[in-house]
Amino acid sequence: MAHHRHHRRYARRRNPFGIGGSVVKDVVYNGVGAAASAYVAGFLGQSGWLDVGATVAAALAISFAGKSVVGAAESEELLKGGLLLSLIKVAKQVGVSVPGLGLYVPSYFSAPTTSDAYGRATAPTIMLPAPSGKGSGMAGARFRSRYQTRY
Repeated sequence: MAHHRHHRRYARRRNPFGIGGSVVKDVVYNGVGAAASAYVAGFLGQSGWLDVGATVAAALAISFAGKSVVGAAESEELLKGGLLLSLIKVAKQVGVSVPGLGLYVPSYFSAPTTSDAYGRATAPTIMLPAPSGKGSGMAGARFRSRYQTRY
């Protein structure tokens, strides 16, 4: 009887979302470019349109430095991230509200604290137990510590 070989057919691996490694790498470089541009522009301490200009200048400087460190294609992605942050700052200056880019949205919701609707804090109220007739605090006749002296 002859020996038969069984060929196993493995299922072909699929990428259902179509996101390759190069896309993830580009997104990481974009994020690094945006974060580094914000960090470098923050050192200048500008506000308004000067902050936008400082962010563009920082994006260009980071792209130039990135070209010598990581390469030309990656420095282009760093520049894209910095310029994206600059566009977001331009939209903020013009007055276009971009939903989801702010952590604080002014509202009339008052947090459940000891403050009124306008955020003014009131004096803290300390809840103490009612004084008992004998002993101190909660040491009554029923729950007395064995270390407490008798009267």
